[in-house]
Amino acid sequence: MDKKEMSETIIGYINSINRNELIALESEIQQETPFGFKFTDDLNLYNYPKCLLLRNDIVQFVISDSNESNTATILLNENDYDPDDESESDFQKQFPSLLKDRIFEITKIIKLLVDKISVRELGFSISFCDEIEQVKHSSIESFERVVVTDCIESCPPNTLYIIDK
Repeated sequence: MDKKEMSETIIGYINSINRNELIALESEIQQETPFGFKFTDDLNLYNYPKCLLLRNDIVQFVISDSNESNTATILLNENDYDPDDESESDFQKQFPSLLKDRIFEITKIIKLLVDKISVRELGFSISFCDEIEQVKHSSIESFERVVVTDCIESCPPNTLYIIDK
């Protein structure tokens, strides 16, 4: 993802953790979700605050439609899917049909990350073309409500969410 892709993205960062723990955490999350998830250092955190861009003590991650993709076009599609509609692809049918349910699944991945003791710091953005229009700080207890509400109002919300732990 060296160049800006014209699509929806869910990217973020956590503080650096032990490499073996990082590999185990990535595998655990991939087993828990049909969505794509991977840690990477290939992302450009476009429009993130400069104080984050200058740091070398963070690990980046991407939540996507599949492990082969860096985009979340299906996950963040504002339209609900009809799982009984023959025209929907088999790939698409593996995702929750309602946008709200897809967003809840995304927040479950974030919860898996933030629940790890070694993860002291976490931020993620849900955006179109990596546009960040606002930064919201949230507690662990309230971030899910905030993210779901924002995405129902306008998806993607072009927001960087920083979870205060």
